[in-house]
This record gives sequence, structure tokens and C-alpha cells, in this order.
Amino acid sequence: MKNLTILIDSITSAVNNLYNNYPYIDKLNVFPVPDGDTGTNMNLTTTNAYKDVKDIDFKSVGDFLNSFSRGLIMGARGNSGVIFSQIIKGLAKGMQSSTELSTHEWKKGFAEAKNIAYKAVMKPVEGTILTVIREIADQIQSVDDSVDLKALWKKIITIGNEALENTPNLLQALKDVGVVDSGAYGLMKFFEGMNSVFQKNEIISKTDKLELNEGGNIEMDIETEFGYCTEGIVMLNENWISKLEVSAIRDQLQIYGNTSIVVVIDEDILKVHTHALSPGQILMFLQQYGDFKTIKVENMNLQADKQVKSSDDKQWEEKTTVVSERKLVNEVATIAVVPSEEIKKYFEKELGIDIAINGGSKMNPSTNDFLKAIEEVDAKTVFLMPNNGNVLLTAKQAEKEELKSKVVVVPTKTIQQGMVSSISFDPSNTVVKITKALTAAIKNVISFQISQAAKDSVVNGITVKKDQQMAIVDGKIVGTTSEISSVFEKHLSRYITSKTEMITIFVGQDASSKNVSQLRKFLDENCDVEYEIIEGGQKVYSFIIAIE
Repeated sequence: MKNLTILIDSITSAVNNLYNNYPYIDKLNVFPVPDGDTGTNMNLTTTNAYKDVKDIDFKSVGDFLNSFSRGLIMGARGNSGVIFSQIIKGLAKGMQSSTELSTHEWKKGFAEAKNIAYKAVMKPVEGTILTVIREIADQIQSVDDSVDLKALWKKIITIGNEALENTPNLLQALKDVGVVDSGAYGLMKFFEGMNSVFQKNEIISKTDKLELNEGGNIEMDIETEFGYCTEGIVMLNENWISKLEVSAIRDQLQIYGNTSIVVVIDEDILKVHTHALSPGQILMFLQQYGDFKTIKVENMNLQADKQVKSSDDKQWEEKTTVVSERKLVNEVATIAVVPSEEIKKYFEKELGIDIAINGGSKMNPSTNDFLKAIEEVDAKTVFLMPNNGNVLLTAKQAEKEELKSKVVVVPTKTIQQGMVSSISFDPSNTVVKITKALTAAIKNVISFQISQAAKDSVVNGITVKKDQQMAIVDGKIVGTTSEISSVFEKHLSRYITSKTEMITIFVGQDASSKNVSQLRKFLDENCDVEYEIIEGGQKVYSFIIAIE
């Protein structure tokens, strides 16, 4: 039991030392997002897990580490918190049968810690917490098993701190602002806390007064939309336990365009951390696997504005978009989401939409964007056309939050559906009739799009190679070709029939004049149908085609 007591004391010291340093760790936070919360997340991760184990009598080193690592996974917050939980899980796995804290056992533990931590991260980045655990794990393998604990841990701390100091040389984002990686720094403070027990048999105590972190710690310019740090723990349904693969979750999150993806499956729980522009989309996807135990969604732009001291000291301001007193001068109004300024002009000037919100290439307007537009149209009833499946949830949220106007969300999932719905809008009808007409119009169009594949993948049983041209119909890939002109002949032609009345084509930024000429030639020679070509200016899709 002596070994177990030493281990528990070392973890107690480590948790306390991380707590003492977490405000400073927050100040170092630059990568992957300068949101100033790495220390806070790591502290909450370790502190909450420690509370669950500190008053329990354990029978072995392995039992204690397993329980502590499970608590870390359940309470893991942020990118570094989740990766840290996997480092401890690896130690637990490598030392699960340990009866003594020998050098041999620690070598096994650190080797597993490295392996499991790297496996949890979809795209491991060097110059981070991962680098430090890898350097420690690899270098101590050459230490002779006869070396005592004191000498081993002295070496662990030396290796770790050298790797920490080298992180700016491996990651340009750190070098640009002159700091070491915050997650790696936090890991070393944890290990240094453990080392205090191994070297001096002293448990580091918690500091009564911590330094204040008032923000403005990093000098850099922010030009990126960071989105939302989105995390969830799902208690897996029985039919998913031991059957769900980490790759299935990762692949879907990548398809959504997410970054900083960390996925962990531990027995009956699924833990996900990711950075997303549409967090609701992620939560709806994860919910199919079971019930949520916890959910956390944080606006990283708000956090970054506190952490970063920009060159002009300009602070981010949240714009209030709901005004309590409005006269509702209009009976009805329409609002649609579009991907470009060119399509915005088309929807407003040609289709008569009151306000078209430019959601950009990712079609990602906020709830406040909708509320501001609702305020501006000042109507008793406002019809929202999201024109993207991922925006539906945001539109529904605006519907709930708007207190003055009646809001009706039309379930349009594509620009093409939004276009035909707009054409069907008759303001002289009743709200019920308008709603039916806009919704029914969705069925009268085929949404055909062409986009170039960014990477190799397999989607819905179709193998996609990087740089191939994808034919997408109603949101699903139906085929691929090497050239855009081949898409017209092999795929577009299948959806243009004798019943087709009109084709509307929005030309994107990636389409060349040659591509447009090829499309004209194809339609003129093969299709007896009226068509209109519009400069859409959209990214991602070279052509957005509505087939009515």
C-alpha cells in the first residue's frame, strides 16, 4: 500500500500545483485559438476528477489511476483538457497491473500515454502538449530499469521542460508571439507537482491568493471567425456500446468543416471536443448515439477578444438586435440566407426578398443576425428561409427568441429551394396560405450543385478523390468526374426531362468562362428548355443549378 499512498500523494500535489498556475497558463494560450482558457480548463478537469477519488480507499495503483482517468474524461474541458485526460488514461492502461511504482512500470505507462493521446486527436500538431508527452515517453525508454524513482522523475522533468521550451520552434503561432504552448506548460506543472513528492516527499499546497487574469495578454491581430468550442459527453445507447468507431464520429465532424477534433470512446461514454461554426448541428448529430450527460458551448471570439490585445485596442462588442418597441408597420415580410453578395442582390432585387442575409460560403448567420433582420423588416409576420440544413436550427432559435413579430421558418435547405419559395410568395394571401405555398414550392425544384473535392473520402458509398468534380443533388453526392464538362453530360443530363420548365444557374467564383461556355453549349444542343445564367459569386460551388 506504500506505493499507492505515494502515488495518491503525488497526484494530490500535481492537482494543487496546476491550480496554483492556471491563471498564468491562461495567459499563454495562443493555439489553436487564443481564447485564454487552457489553464482554466485543465484546472477544472483535474480538480473535478480529484474530488471523485480523494476519499475512496483503493486496492491498487491500477484501480486508482483507472478511476482518476475516468473522472478526467467525464469532466474534461477544452482541447488540452481532453488530451490531458487521454494522457492519464494511457498511464492507467500501461500501469493497470502494477503493484509497485518502479521505473519499468512508469516506462510502460508513459509509452501508453503517448499512444492513446495521439490516437485521440484527428490531426496531431507538434509543438503542443502532444510533443511533450511524446518526448518524455520516447526518451525514458532508454533508462535502465534499475534506476530509482527519484532519478527517473528528475529525468522526466528535465526532458519535459526541454521539450516545452522547444515548442515555439515547432509551431509558428507560438513563435510569432513569443510564448511556449499553454497546454504543454500545464502538463509540466502537473508533473512537477508529482515530482515534489518523489523528490522531497512534499505535497504542494494550494495557494490562497492567485494572480488575476484581466485579459489583454497576447499581442496579435484577429481576422478569423473562430466559432464555438463545442463539447459533449454522450451516454451511449446499448446498441452502440462496443460497436461505435471513433473514425465514424471524426469523419462526420470533418465533413461539417470542424477543426480541433478530439474524440474519445471509453466503455459506455462518447466524449467529443471540436471547434464548430454551427454547434447545434454537432449536438443533433451526437444525440443519435444516446443521451447527453453534459454539454458545453462557448463563443471563442468573445474569449479571444479578452485574451488578445490588438494593435488598436479595439474591443469586440456584442450588438443587441432586439428592440422592444416596434410599430410592426408591415403585415408580412421575407428574410432569406444566401452565400454571397451577388446572390443577395438577386434575391432582393429580382425575387423581392425584403432582406437577404449574406451568410458567407459556410452559410453561418447567427441568431442575432436573424433578430436584427426581423427588427429591420418590422412586420407582424416574418417568413425565414434558411436555405441550408445547418441553418435551420439557428432560424428556429430566432423564432423562439423573437418576442414582437410572429416568425415562420420555411424549411428550405438549399438556395434553389429558397429561390422557388420566394417566387411563390404572395403577400395578399393569409399567413396560413402563404406558409403552405412556400413549403409546397420546395418540392418543385431539384437542387443540383457542382463542387471540387478537397480530399479523398467515401461518402454514401461513393469514392471521391481529391480535386474531382462532385455532382451533388439535394445535398447528396451522386457521382464524380475529372472535368466539369463531364458532370453536365453524365449527371446533370439525368435530371433535365421533358417536364423541366426552367433552369436557373448561379455561377461561382471557381467556374471559368470556358466552363460557362461548355454549360451553354450542352444546354443549347441537348435540352429544349429555357435557362438563365446569373453571376452568383459564391465560393465552394462552381455551379448552383435550380431545375424546375
